[in-house]
Amino acid sequence: MARRVTIQDVADRAGVGKVTVSYVLNGKDEEARISPATAERIRAAAIELNYRPSAVGRMLARSQADAVAMVFQYGDYFGAQTAFISEVMRCVCKACVENQVDVVLHTKLASDPLTEANNFTDGRVDGVLMIRDAEDATYLELVARDFPTVLFFCRSDQPNAHYIACDNQRGGRMATEHLIHLGHTRIGMIRGGMGSVDSNDRLVGYQAALNTSGINFDPELVVEYHGADGHSKDFLALMQRPDRPTGLVVWSDDAAFECIRLCNSIGLSVPGDVSLIGFDSTHACERSNPPLTSIRQPIELICAEAVRLLLALRKSPVDATLCRQIFPPILDVRQSTGHPPKNSSTMRSSTK
Repeated sequence: MARRVTIQDVADRAGVGKVTVSYVLNGKDEEARISPATAERIRAAAIELNYRPSAVGRMLARSQADAVAMVFQYGDYFGAQTAFISEVMRCVCKACVENQVDVVLHTKLASDPLTEANNFTDGRVDGVLMIRDAEDATYLELVARDFPTVLFFCRSDQPNAHYIACDNQRGGRMATEHLIHLGHTRIGMIRGGMGSVDSNDRLVGYQAALNTSGINFDPELVVEYHGADGHSKDFLALMQRPDRPTGLVVWSDDAAFECIRLCNSIGLSVPGDVSLIGFDSTHACERSNPPLTSIRQPIELICAEAVRLLLALRKSPVDATLCRQIFPPILDVRQSTGHPPKNSSTMRSSTK
């Protein structure tokens, strides 16, 4: 294998020092008062030797990688092919293209949070865009190091946290109120993992809407479900009860699509027997059967603002009022929600 041509080779060929070569090849020859004849000799030597600058060397010299890491809860989420993940990746990439920075997908499993944080802070990226559970140890380590890190689609109660998110409590209330306005009084909640900040906030909003409407909160109507690979038994058990809920608030569109499939598998129609409302309102909601009513969070705007904030943080501290942005959700009514079935009056009432 041929030896890589170095800046020292160019310097030797041109008869100058490495620093002089660096100034010329970085377009700073006039600033450094290098004569046009010397600058031309250096450029000619670089072309003759087919010299290519080291990207790592230039990065270290500039103290900037022009790259950001995108970090999900687990590396395999990037290949999950869910509507939400696909939309987030598309929007982050779009924002990074517009800002002329690269995106690094963090997929390598780290042995511990300290090692994972070291991987982010070794110079290969300028900052981290992160979707993680509450009080994630790696996130806390990055914050402790004052490394540019922005949470998006989640938040943190840490005093120096930077995040861009949707008002998930408000979204949970809106979803529940939509079902209440349709006449449902027995409303269940399909939540995400216990550590999910977004799911927890949506659950708070769900409970608040019930309380405001005078409907008792029944913890037996709340089950955890992540999708096709987990907790389907709990969901099926809920929907096979004689007093099953007639309406369901589901914490994500992707989970809602699976809930519709499972309902159909046990002979329940949506929305004839049970109304479902999801969260995210991705384009996939229009293609589901039936089209899914959902709470829309502005995914593209959140991604764009997260990238903008992260790139601002790499340069200097940012005004605290700009470091935490919460965007309002919007209700998109489609065909997965309707009035409760007429025989629902025979089910046990949960109203006060």
